[in-house]
Amino acid sequence: MKVPLPATPGKDASGHVVELGQNVTSVQIGDRVLVAGHRFQSAGTYAEYHVAKEEEVFTLPDTYTLEQGASIGSPYMTAIRSLYHAAKGKAGEILFIHGASGQVGIAAVQLGVAHGFIVYGTAGTEEGLKRVLDNGAKAVFNHRKEGYLEGVKAAIGQQGANIILEMIASTNLQKDFELASRRGRIVVVGGRGLLTVNPTLIMAKELIVTGIKLADSEPAEWKEMSSVLRDGLAKGWIKPVISKVCPLADAVQAHQEIEKPTDGAQGRILLRC
Repeated sequence: MKVPLPATPGKDASGHVVELGQNVTSVQIGDRVLVAGHRFQSAGTYAEYHVAKEEEVFTLPDTYTLEQGASIGSPYMTAIRSLYHAAKGKAGEILFIHGASGQVGIAAVQLGVAHGFIVYGTAGTEEGLKRVLDNGAKAVFNHRKEGYLEGVKAAIGQQGANIILEMIASTNLQKDFELASRRGRIVVVGGRGLLTVNPTLIMAKELIVTGIKLADSEPAEWKEMSSVLRDGLAKGWIKPVISKVCPLADAVQAHQEIEKPTDGAQGRILLRC
């Protein structure tokens, strides 16, 4: 995706409303808000002031800090879009999150538990495993351990997972075919390269494999996702994980830290203006 230059990075933010456009009624000057950017734009959120569309702005309850507010937008909207628009999930279904301890993964765990799904997941560190369990998953498995798929299959049962949210498809997609139920839905949220797969199980199980792109959400879809997000804020099941808060002047170093190899998924790194 190419953004016209010069450009300011950033999609998500939090802060106080200082000015309103014409016909804006959902917030008032002085309100504490979070911004969930719908699409990338040249004037991003790495700034002291940011202009956002009304549909991207959400009142932040007093129970959340501004740091938490800035951590919510993209991960939670991605999880909501994955579970409801891509997978068309329904309460009571088995949801398996392949890579559940990262930002989108933990948002999906919280969303699934709050909305009545039976949630299983994987992580790659002891910290990540604990994080997934602490957020309500029925069971979690270490995807770095040989043979972990057998543990997943035994826990879920012969029927398989109705929905799989896949965070690293380039590594796990073939495994997902084995774990999915008949007519299961596999949603590719992320991937890092090429992968060769055997399509036999896709045909035999009549699987649906799809991807998501948050920026391509239609206005009606964004409205539905926003309703779920507001409900989560009001009920308090949205609990973002924060790794570090840095000054805006350290933006370059923050990005370098994000790109460093780690032992497992980390919380969000924030920039404070």
